[in-house]
Amino acid sequence: MCELLTGNQGSINSIPVPDLYSSHEEADSRIILHCMYASQQPTTERVIVRSPDSDVFPLLLSFSDATGKPLIFDTGSGNKRRQLNIPDLAA
Repeated sequence: MCELLTGNQGSINSIPVPDLYSSHEEADSRIILHCMYASQQPTTERVIVRSPDSDVFPLLLSFSDATGKPLIFDTGSGNKRRQLNIPDLAA
């Protein structure tokens, strides 16, 4: 189950998001569902996916045009951490 967390003046609210319910067991494939949902929100300027897992990269490339918003892959760790502009790489 996925929940939207919002904060206001020191309190945190949790709201269930039925659009993000999925039977996929692999987190990699659920990331795409979350990207699509986030890109459809009116306040979203860009979607950033933070994952050290390189398996996410080809999935993001495949769906880069579908988000309609800038899609950034934040990957690696320490001084090897990088932010990749997925639409630029897909082109």
